Amino acid sequence: MVKLHKLNLRPNRYFYASINPILCILLLLSISSCKDDDAGVVPEEDFVSDFYANASSLAIQVAYEDGAAPYINYNTSDAWNVCRQNITDLLAPRGISVSVPIKLSEMTNLGVLEQNNYTRENIASLANDIQQYTNKTANKGIVIIFLNGYYIKDGKPENRILGINLNGTPLLAIFKPVVESASNSKAEQALIEQSTIVHEIGHALGLVNNGVRATSAHHDAEHGAHCTNTKCVMYWQNGGAKVQQFIQPLLVNGSVELFGNQCKTDIKAK
Repeated sequence: MVKLHKLNLRPNRYFYASINPILCILLLLSISSCKDDDAGVVPEEDFVSDFYANASSLAIQVAYEDGAAPYINYNTSDAWNVCRQNITDLLAPRGISVSVPIKLSEMTNLGVLEQNNYTRENIASLANDIQQYTNKTANKGIVIIFLNGYYIKDGKPENRILGINLNGTPLLAIFKPVVESASNSKAEQALIEQSTIVHEIGHALGLVNNGVRATSAHHDAEHGAHCTNTKCVMYWQNGGAKVQQFIQPLLVNGSVELFGNQCKTDIKAK
């Protein structure tokens, strides 16, 4: 069984309309995203330990279902530069290089999938088929899949969850219909999508206090593996109710620095 990260607007780790203490998924207003630690679910791997044991490079691998392709641009900028710059800045002090696809031609088209909504097991199966790395060598890989459907939680489709990270794994999912419902602006949708991706990668890499020890008092334990710094992408409401407000600097002045200094220091000190 696999655990998830999800972001929501409640106190959990889902990026959907709620955020839970151990889940993460990304949503808006009634949306959120984060990591999901459902009771009884045991991770099949420990990506954080494997990653910091010997990582020299990290490849972000992206796949998408027809009708759920990730945004490539916002206004006149390359959308995926947001992910590339932030993850590169986060890992640069450790000497870890990062590669991120920028164009759709560099990503995998999954075609039309048979189902409309997805369980943890569905997501793990799809993402593992894309994964090109064992993550035991120095070259590591994180997989992000974009789905034209919703996450199934407690047996029902959850239309507030933007994205999730399967806990303990390098596997992420973004739910395109939720991203598209988060704003009427395509540019904002693109940046909400990128903010969700960066947040979920942060969880996969051990933030906050999620395999990487917090070196200062910034772990918001009440809301799971999140940060108390309201200007950090790992702050729980920046993956939910306040995500539109959080991404405004990207639209206004092109600033793409999403991680706070506390989270950066944690990664550097690991």
